[in-house]
Amino acid sequence: MNRVLTEPLFYIDFFYGMSFLLMSFVVFEGTRRASCLTFITTFYMLVGFGLFHGITELTDWVSFILKTNGAGEFEALIILSQSCLITSFVLLLQFGINLLTYASEKKNIYRLLPALLFVVYSASIFVAETSHIRAAGLIARRGFGFSGAFLSGLAFFRLARSMKAIEHPRLTNGIIVAGMGFVCYAIFGGLVVEPILGLPIQLFRTVCALTIAASSFAILEILRVSKF
Repeated sequence: MNRVLTEPLFYIDFFYGMSFLLMSFVVFEGTRRASCLTFITTFYMLVGFGLFHGITELTDWVSFILKTNGAGEFEALIILSQSCLITSFVLLLQFGINLLTYASEKKNIYRLLPALLFVVYSASIFVAETSHIRAAGLIARRGFGFSGAFLSGLAFFRLARSMKAIEHPRLTNGIIVAGMGFVCYAIFGGLVVEPILGLPIQLFRTVCALTIAASSFAILEILRVSKF
C-alpha cells in the first residue's frame, strides 16, 4: 500500500472521480430546489453524466490500486468502468441536445438523436468486432463525449446571447462560464487523452468539471430566486 501512496495518480484519479460526483450532487441540488421549468429539468441529464462519469473514474482508481499492488487487472472492473463511461457520454450528448431544443416543441424530435446514434454505435462496434471494450470507450469519448460537450457549450453561449435582453449580468456571466467549461471539456475530455506539458490530462478535466458544477449551480440558484 505504501507504494500506491507514493504514486501521483492515486490522488489525481481519486479527486478526478470525486469532482464529477460533486458536480452531479451540486447540479442535482440546484435542479431540485428550482422550479419545474423545461429548461431546468434538462439539467437532470447533466446530473446523470456526472454520476456515471464519477463511477467510471473511481472504478479506474480502484483498478489502479489493485494493479499497482500487483493484483493485476480485473476484467469485471474494466467492463464496469467502460460501460459507465459510454453511458455518461450518451447522457452528455442528450443534455446538449435537450438544452439546444428546450424552447421549441417542434424540435423535440431531435431529442431522439442520441438514442438512435447509440444504436448505430452499438451495431458498428459489433460489426467491426472491436477487440476490447476500452476501444469502444475511446470511440464513445471522441464521438458522444466531444459532440455532447461541444453542443452543450454552444447551447450555453446561445442562451447567454438571448439572455442579454433581461439585463441580469450575474446570470449571463454564469451561463458564459458554463459554456466555456463545456467547450474546454470537449477538448480535454473528448479529444485529448495524453498528458499536456507533463501534467496528467485528469487535472484539466477536473477543473472543467468543477467549473461546470459551480456555474450550473449558480445559474439554477439565480433562476430559483428570480422572476423573469
